[in-house]
Amino acid sequence: MSKVAQTASSSSTAVDLEDDRRIDATGKTNAGGSASDGAMLQPGRQIRPMISCKAAVELVERLYGLQVLNVKELNSYDDRNFLVKIDPQSKRNPFLEDVRPHGYVLKVLNSMDSCKNHIDAEHAIQRILSTKGFNCPQPILNIKGQDKSIEDIVYDLPIESDDKKSTAEFQESGAIRHGRHVVRLLTFVPGRLLVEVTYTPQLLRRLGRNLRSMHTALEGFRHPALEQHRSIWSLDSVPQLLGFTSAIGDHEKRRLIEDIVEAYMKEVVPKKNRFQKGVIHGDFNEQNILVRKASLSEGDDSTASSQPRPQPQDAFGDQSEHEVCGILDFGDTAFSFYLYDVAILIMYAMLDSKVVDFLDVGGYVLAGYMSVDDRTLNEAEFEALKVCVASRYAQSLTMGAYTHSLNPTNEYLLMSSKNGWTQLKTFWTTPKDQLYDRWRIIIDANRQ
Repeated sequence: MSKVAQTASSSSTAVDLEDDRRIDATGKTNAGGSASDGAMLQPGRQIRPMISCKAAVELVERLYGLQVLNVKELNSYDDRNFLVKIDPQSKRNPFLEDVRPHGYVLKVLNSMDSCKNHIDAEHAIQRILSTKGFNCPQPILNIKGQDKSIEDIVYDLPIESDDKKSTAEFQESGAIRHGRHVVRLLTFVPGRLLVEVTYTPQLLRRLGRNLRSMHTALEGFRHPALEQHRSIWSLDSVPQLLGFTSAIGDHEKRRLIEDIVEAYMKEVVPKKNRFQKGVIHGDFNEQNILVRKASLSEGDDSTASSQPRPQPQDAFGDQSEHEVCGILDFGDTAFSFYLYDVAILIMYAMLDSKVVDFLDVGGYVLAGYMSVDDRTLNEAEFEALKVCVASRYAQSLTMGAYTHSLNPTNEYLLMSSKNGWTQLKTFWTTPKDQLYDRWRIIIDANRQ
């Protein structure tokens, strides 16, 4: 799951405010536990805003001058995200020209990240990517002409709540009754989440190409918040996982995480001065990538796999090829190592690969990534790649277990664990030379 199991899907909560209309929303995510000034999430700290859909509606109407027709809570880690559909006749915002029919996403940031300035960097990145042809959410100005505001929000705990999950979390956490949170409204980007479709070899290559193209588009961009950004989700923070492993009940699994952390210290840290750096997404995963059916003219190029593949077919009976049409959640962007983004993408693509053998996924992603401007990983990056992929598994599984221990009603936090532990054990025990040989066969075949 991404960001631990960002594949986990908590039940969405909806409030209909006009007749019985519903909106069809995919569970787009964002994750927390980050900071821009060196502070990071510490065990036991509660940072999530405890507000309901009803409170979200009030924020949209008060801050943005828009009347909400209906609202639905989306999956999230430490923040709160709400998909809202707006009455086009009710606009009282002089900075908004037209109301978008697909709606908007209200994002209420966790209390820790709300003290930082990373949002400014995120918005700058989203604007740059938009000008270069990438489809990603864009910030909406509020009635004061600001793209964000800091609000002292009273946590609501109504007797009859439209948001039962929010009420349960509040009761269990013992959280304070209010908090200061950054509030912003972003355009909703329509599309199918990557996790909803079949990962074919062609799609995996497209993911790799898209990631490299995004790295290229952001070359030369700098922002102080990206230089200072620290997060428990950064692969730089792998050693700190040891402070959260108590949430893992199984001794063998804890030992596996400890082994990976030890390998990270020995095989990744000493090589960092040889890794290439730039602006990275930081969480390029199946919940943060949108896809659509690919153009028929693109076809499918030659592929190679160490295992035979059945005819791809997703859960909806759709055998079409897909292409990337949107990128979400820039909350983990940083000036860091490109290698980290590659490892993160490979790990999450492996997690949900149903057609391609998950041990072959890295070969297809690398084939796509290295096809853009003849981009290659240098020797140090390639040698560290397996440990970096395993480290992301370790982060996802450890932090998923930890966060679920704080919010046991949020099953979304455990999505990675469904396949993750089994995959990680197999991946970790596969000899590196054998794994890399599989990947090289696929990379070479896709160069022909």
